[in-house]
Amino acid sequence: MDLQAFLCQLESNTLPAAEFNHHAHLLAAWSYRQLYPAREAAARCARALSRYAMAQGAAQKYHHTLTMATLSLVYDRMERDAQSLADWSHFVAGNADLFADLPALLRVHYSEQRLNDDMARGAFVEPDLVALPSSLLH
Repeated sequence: MDLQAFLCQLESNTLPAAEFNHHAHLLAAWSYRQLYPAREAAARCARALSRYAMAQGAAQKYHHTLTMATLSLVYDRMERDAQSLADWSHFVAGNADLFADLPALLRVHYSEQRLNDDMARGAFVEPDLVALPSSLLH
């Protein structure tokens, strides 16, 4: 599927829920960045993910801080490696840790207490351990 078709299905809430796994979440983040500058891509991606979760009857699964922190990590890596910005397969190959254990990467920046706070679910909360690498959130 091409990027435009994938994003169209995501935004129209027609992407089958069974196909929207962790890999697809990262593909959405990467795809939006192909089309927009980082700040706009992050805003569009977060909005699409939130609306998709609501449409699937799973609004409680959307966590804004986790989403924005993940986008910060993804976009920072894309900015540091021009080939990752241009080629999805290169991005996947060069960022296996994002695919294998994203929660561990996020725990570098956030304590469990901070992420489990209700405020973090609905609005972006700054990390309490180590600053995120990207300025797209500021």
